[in-house]
Amino acid sequence: MTATLTTNVMTAGGLDELVSREAMGAYHEALFFAQLAKTVELPQGYNTYQFTTVDSMTGSVASLTEGTVPTEVDFRLTGVDVALTGYGAWTKLSDKLLRGAPINAITEASKELGFDLARKVDKVIQDTIDAGTNVIYSTTEDASAGRTNIDDGDIFTANLLAQAVAKLNKNSALKFGDFFMCVMHPDVWFDFVTQTGTGTFIDVNKYAKPEQIIKGEVGALFGARIVVSPNVQLYANASDGAGSAGAVDVYPTYVFGRDAFGVVTAGGMETMIKGLGSGGTGDPLNQIASVGAKTYMGTGIIREAGLYRIESSSSIGTNA
Repeated sequence: MTATLTTNVMTAGGLDELVSREAMGAYHEALFFAQLAKTVELPQGYNTYQFTTVDSMTGSVASLTEGTVPTEVDFRLTGVDVALTGYGAWTKLSDKLLRGAPINAITEASKELGFDLARKVDKVIQDTIDAGTNVIYSTTEDASAGRTNIDDGDIFTANLLAQAVAKLNKNSALKFGDFFMCVMHPDVWFDFVTQTGTGTFIDVNKYAKPEQIIKGEVGALFGARIVVSPNVQLYANASDGAGSAGAVDVYPTYVFGRDAFGVVTAGGMETMIKGLGSGGTGDPLNQIASVGAKTYMGTGIIREAGLYRIESSSSIGTNA
């Protein structure tokens, strides 16, 4: 009975569904940046998409003179082209592993692939929005000094968050309902939540509509909903506090409005399972099976004025 199960486990009915369900659940559980992007699903046959925004017409309305046609106002669209790129991973499952715990092996491998793919997607998004030009540095001596001047004591503060929110409001950035969004690393969250005098922080448990809490959300302050994500990539050894790279880790915190950045996908995440011996002469003794997952996506900044990055150190980061 065990030998039969080992041989057929990778081709039995329902396994495709099992792999897809487990991987997809893990994938969506581990996405943080992607859940806050403007998302477009491309139809089959398309590999690029253009996000468009309308250039501001602020100040173009004039007083009317009776019988006189006013000057025409220019209407312009700015386009951001986004191309799809494929990302994927797979892992081998040996016949010996499948003999001992076939369903557990498939389930756990599928979950890990889903988690890993989600982290990659969020990293691709972060790499893109890192190119944003609106930056607030936490340096106490000179707020414009830059990343390499951030000292180990230049941690994230409520004042920095308030600055970013004020700038977004000044830029008339779009909101998610009544709020902007803020995504930060857990190390930054520690410094932030242990401060005193940070204003009226609203815990998620006190939300008027707690059912609308998004993944990773911990509360709100100064008109920004705060999401804590382990997917935030820090800049390791980016500063020594004196204007050059050193041993102080620098952390980015993102504060942004709706439609600040976009994600284009094609078909979502796809999973696949290959049975023992499916490799033909490459697996002559039917020893190797595999589970894999892939996705096609692209990302781009849509509204530069709606995106700010705060760079700081953390008291519990690497500050040698």
